[in-house]
Amino acid sequence: MDFFMQLKPVTRAIGAISVPPALLGSWSATRWQYTSRLPPERVVDLICDRGGSVTLSLSPDSYILAWEMAGEERQCVGGRVAVNGDQLEFQEDGRMERVDFRLGVSELSIRSEGSRWIFDGDAGEGPASFVAVFVRV
Repeated sequence: MDFFMQLKPVTRAIGAISVPPALLGSWSATRWQYTSRLPPERVVDLICDRGGSVTLSLSPDSYILAWEMAGEERQCVGGRVAVNGDQLEFQEDGRMERVDFRLGVSELSIRSEGSRWIFDGDAGEGPASFVAVFVRV
């Protein structure tokens, strides 16, 4: 999960604001999917295909992302987060990862065309599109 970083204090990007109240709280993923951007197209959904669970908690200036895949230990990362237009900005040591977000009536979706995922164990990471859908916990 390459766009979530370790907890470190950073300076907020120009134009970014704190997470608005509608986004605050805990969200549980119903979909966490990577699609390869190179042929052949491959798709993996960590929730449906791998039996995983992912939770995203958002406070006004920070986030915690926790995930667990079937047969693996639970993992957790956190850091600074801000909203800039229709993007969430996850920050660490001056490095920023942006994902587009959309807030619906009862769900939150995030996506990125600039993600990476290991589709073939021997081939290493490859470019991927990423989409996740969350419901409020």
